[in-house]
Amino acid sequence: MSLNRIHIVAPSGPVPMERFDRGLKVLRRALRADFVVAANVQEQEGYFAGSDSVRLAALHTAIADPDADAIICARGGYGATRLLGALDPERFGDRRKPIVGFSDITALLCWARMRAGVASIHGPVVTQIGTLPPDDVDRLVDLLEGRVPPPLQAEEGTVIGGGTVDGTLIAGNLEVLRSLVGTRYMPSLHGAVLAVEEVGEAPYRIDRALTQLLSSGALRGIRGAVVGTLHACEAPGGDSPGPTAHEVVVERLGTLGVPVVTGLPFGHGPSRNAALPFGGKVRLHADDCTLEFLEPLPR
Repeated sequence: MSLNRIHIVAPSGPVPMERFDRGLKVLRRALRADFVVAANVQEQEGYFAGSDSVRLAALHTAIADPDADAIICARGGYGATRLLGALDPERFGDRRKPIVGFSDITALLCWARMRAGVASIHGPVVTQIGTLPPDDVDRLVDLLEGRVPPPLQAEEGTVIGGGTVDGTLIAGNLEVLRSLVGTRYMPSLHGAVLAVEEVGEAPYRIDRALTQLLSSGALRGIRGAVVGTLHACEAPGGDSPGPTAHEVVVERLGTLGVPVVTGLPFGHGPSRNAALPFGGKVRLHADDCTLEFLEPLPR
């Protein structure tokens, strides 16, 4: 599927322009499309890329464009959750365009699924794309252009439970998912394969987030889970009084009694962030540490 128009938006934090320009050059080479860059990409108001009203208006413009094929976020940071209550899902109209991003953009991916039934892409933001290997860029292009990407394999990690399960993939940043528990934007994980990643959170905070997901019932009915990068998730000050972030994840998710694989190359890692179809059908081959994609991104 050829792409016509792609909007670049900045719904969260202010955008470092040198990294943005580098990533946009990579996208222009990889995708033969017309790129429309929101004006607030160059704005900063506190720790946001412009005020809530400015960021909301830019998002609505992108969502409502009948000729747009995708919306790619410039960066994460913080701020997307402040917009969810004011976002109008009716503006999608008949054009079910995916949103691309990760980290704070997890909130928008969840909103699009819950409020508009739109599948999206948990994948690199523009400021990260310029640092990724060609394989990761190609995987994003495959999903955007309607192809099924190749299976994704863990480079190293841990297998819990083993076995093979199918499900709908729900992917996101752990802390952002935790913050959505109890809201109308938190997707149901019944029958899902959950993919989570994290950055800069101490092991005890990861424990707390996973414990909230478990005790709230949010993980009830889950079919399996995969864990991406846990980047810079060490105890404060370099102290190691307890388990590592990886050990916490293994212990907490191990209570679910479903196949779990850690070590997949997606998330905040310095060199990899494989794009994942948020809302697409997948098959987890836990014994082979492989996540297989069963369909193009639903449109």
